[in-house]
Amino acid sequence: MAIEDIFRALEEQADEEVNRILHAATVQADAVEHEAREEAERITSAKIQAADTAVQAKAAKAVNAARLQVKRDLAQVRDNAVEASFEEAAKRLAAMRGTPEYERVFAALAREACEGLDTECEFQVAPEDAALAEKVATDLGLSFTISPTLETIGGLVVSTHNGRVVRRNTFETRLQKARAVVGTKVAEVLAS
Repeated sequence: MAIEDIFRALEEQADEEVNRILHAATVQADAVEHEAREEAERITSAKIQAADTAVQAKAAKAVNAARLQVKRDLAQVRDNAVEASFEEAAKRLAAMRGTPEYERVFAALAREACEGLDTECEFQVAPEDAALAEKVATDLGLSFTISPTLETIGGLVVSTHNGRVVRRNTFETRLQKARAVVGTKVAEVLAS
């Protein structure tokens, strides 16, 4: 029985060694699995965070682009409204021609354009304003010539010294000056 006891002892020893190795392998496998899960969670979390950051950046870019487009569209609407306001003003001013009010305005524009002039001047006017220009120049006591060649909705251009001094006092020049001065204010009114 001694051999059987030795075999049994060896077998028991081998079983213990196998169990110890299996236990160590299980512990090591559990540790590797745990580490792999943690690494997978870190990678997943990093990818989610990167995707979230990319989505937020893309969303912010889209929002900013939309805001910029809204501002551009609003500015275009305001510019169109300002343009329409000045176009309407030009139509109303053009409709004044032939009225007593236009005669008073024309005379005031001529007086202003001729202020301080003491030499012969040329009145450039629209053909339909030639008679009115002659009457106004005579009333102002000026030495003048009338040139009915100006294309304008109203007003005149006065020149002296063979065209070296030119004073434009037409509705168009007045509107252009007004646009520069009040265009921003009109846009502000339209914005509110």
